[in-house]
Amino acid sequence: MTGLGQPSGTSPFVSGSPEETEAIAARVAASRPDCPAFYLEGDLGAGKTIFAKGLAGHYGVDPNQVASPTFALVTRHGEGTRAVYHLDLYRIEHPAELEELGIEEMEEEGAVVIVEWPDRLGRFRRSDALRVRLVRESDDRRRIEVVEEACV
Repeated sequence: MTGLGQPSGTSPFVSGSPEETEAIAARVAASRPDCPAFYLEGDLGAGKTIFAKGLAGHYGVDPNQVASPTFALVTRHGEGTRAVYHLDLYRIEHPAELEELGIEEMEEEGAVVIVEWPDRLGRFRRSDALRVRLVRESDDRRRIEVVEEACV
């Protein structure tokens, strides 16, 4: 069982609004205080950035400051209780493109790293990250599954 009462890989959370998705994300983060990284998986429009807002909000970052960093690739939020890096790797075609992002330095800083499209991480993929899958079931409804319990 997770700290949220959800067995790994089963009984997904269901969200009916962006606010619910953010609240679920904050609960996930709170249940894993030492988790170094969250990998958010899902199709376009699944709610990954909304979930990232909730995670960042848990660490004291204003959720209104969190937006999809698709064109910048990475955004650093340092105003919270821990630095939070939000990466959107949608536009990455080859893992070699990640060399200049400073992912290893983010880890050394002790920051929380939130990654959308983590399948593009290549050698930078961490084994101690928590994987979360978001599925868009309708315009308003999202299924959120904690897929991998790496940081329990």
